[in-house]
Amino acid sequence: MSTSNWSTTVDPSEAEGIEVGLRHYIDVLRRRRWILLSVAAIVVAAAALFSALQQSIYRAESKVVIGQGGGLPQPQFGNQFGPYVATMADLLRSTVVAEAVIRNLELEESPQSLLSRTKVSSNPETAVLNVSYDHDSQSVAREVNGELGLVFQQLVKARFGEGTPAQGGQTAVPPLTVTIFDPSHVLPRKVQPRPVRNVVLAGVLGLLLGLLAAFLRDYFDRGLRTREMVEQSYGVPVIGQIPFVKLGRRDRRVVFWEGFGDVAEAFRALRANLQYLGVKRPIRTILVTSAAPNQGKTTVTANLAVAIARSGATTIVIEGDLRRPRLNNAFEIAAQRPGLTSVLIGALDIDEAIVDIPLRSSRMPAAREREGRLSFLPSGPQPPNPSELLSSLQMSELLDRLALSYDYVLIDSPPVLPVADALALARLVDGVAIVVRRNHSTRDEAKELRALIERLGINLLGVVFTDVSSAGGYRSYGGYGDAAPEDDRTAREPEPVAHEEF
Repeated sequence: MSTSNWSTTVDPSEAEGIEVGLRHYIDVLRRRRWILLSVAAIVVAAAALFSALQQSIYRAESKVVIGQGGGLPQPQFGNQFGPYVATMADLLRSTVVAEAVIRNLELEESPQSLLSRTKVSSNPETAVLNVSYDHDSQSVAREVNGELGLVFQQLVKARFGEGTPAQGGQTAVPPLTVTIFDPSHVLPRKVQPRPVRNVVLAGVLGLLLGLLAAFLRDYFDRGLRTREMVEQSYGVPVIGQIPFVKLGRRDRRVVFWEGFGDVAEAFRALRANLQYLGVKRPIRTILVTSAAPNQGKTTVTANLAVAIARSGATTIVIEGDLRRPRLNNAFEIAAQRPGLTSVLIGALDIDEAIVDIPLRSSRMPAAREREGRLSFLPSGPQPPNPSELLSSLQMSELLDRLALSYDYVLIDSPPVLPVADALALARLVDGVAIVVRRNHSTRDEAKELRALIERLGINLLGVVFTDVSSAGGYRSYGGYGDAAPEDDRTAREPEPVAHEEF
C-alpha cells in the first residue's frame, strides 16, 4: 500500500516577497509611529471627554404578561397567540398610552418625547413584554415605567376585557389581560455614560484610524527616506551614504577631512566604490549632480576630491556650476578670479587658471594613506550662455586634456531638472553620480530624472545618499588601524560635514 506524503513548500521568491512586504509595513509603522499614536490618543481623549460631559441616564425595567381570562394563553390558541403579543407590544408604545401617563403624572413633556425613551421588546415564543424607560432621574424613570404598565393594563381591560362568546359551535375566546409580573425597578448601572466601554472602543477605533492615517501619509509622501526607496526609484545602487552634522552659526566650512571617524569612513567607502566601478571600464571623469537644489552635491564633490587625493591619486575639481558657483567657498578660494569660462573662450591658458589646493596634514599612519595632488579649476566670470558653453567642443577637449594629466576629474554642476547645464556635461564624462538628500528628494524627481538619463543614454554610476544617520561604529574598529593615534584622540576636532548646499 502506497502512502502519500503531504507537505507544503514555499517558493523562495514568494517567501522573500512576503518578508520584504512585512519589513516594509514594519518600517512604515516605525517611521509613522507618531501619527499612529497621536490619532489614537486624540480619539481616546475625545471619548473620555465626551463621557465626562455626557449626562447620566438611568433605565427602569418591568415585565408584563399578556394572557387570557386572567391566566396564560390557552393551549388551543397557543399557535395563534404570537400576533396578539406583537400587537400588544405595538399598542403599548401608542400615543394614547403616552398621553394618559403624562396626564396622570403631570409631566411636562410631549407624548413623542416620552415614547422616544420607551422601549418594548418581546420574544415570539413567549407572552412576555419587556418594557423599559430611560431618564436622567432614577425616581422618574421608575415612576414612569410603572405608570406605563398600569395605564396599558387599564386600557386593555377597558377595550378587550369582554372576550368573544361562543357562537355556532365555536369555542368562546377568553378576554385578553395584562398582568404586571415584574414591577418597575431601576437597573444598578447607568445606561450612559459608560466611560470604560467608550475608552476601549475609542482605543480600537483610534488604532485603526491611526493605521489608516499612517499608511495614507506614507502613500502620499513622495519623499525618499531610506536606501531601499532610493535604489528602487533610481534603479541603481547607492554607492555612498554620507552623514551630515549641523554646524554652529559661525562655522561655515565644508571640507573637514581629518582621515578618521564616521564621515571620513563614509567618503573613503564612496571612493572605494567608485574605484571598483572603474575596474572593467576606466572612469576618469565624473560628474556630481542632483535632481534639485539643496541636496549636498557641492559638499560631496569637495570632500570626495579630498578623499581621492588622500589615496595618492592626482585629482582636479572643476566648478561646472556657472550660475551659482560654491566650490570656491568650500576650498576657501577668492571669488571673481579667472577660471573655466576664461579657458573656454580662449582668454586664459588652462595651467594659469588651475589652483592647487594644499591638503591638510593627515594624522593617519603613512602606510594607510599617502598624499596625492588636489587641484581646483574655478568657474570664472559668469557667462550669458552657460549651457552652450558647457556643451561646446572646447569643453570636450578640455576634459580630454585634463583626463590625461590627472587620475580623476570631478565636476560639480547645477541640478539637472531646473537647468540643462548638467545634461550637457553628462554626455562628456565617463559617469555621473547623483546626490540625493534624505527627506529632501522626492520620487517624482527621481522618476523624471531617471527618464532623462535613460533617454539620453547617460552612464549613471550610482546614488550618493546624504544626510543619513551616522553609522557610529567605525571608531570601534580601532584595532584595524583606522582610528587616530593615542596622542591625537583627545585633541582632535570633530569632523562633521556641513549640511548646507554649497
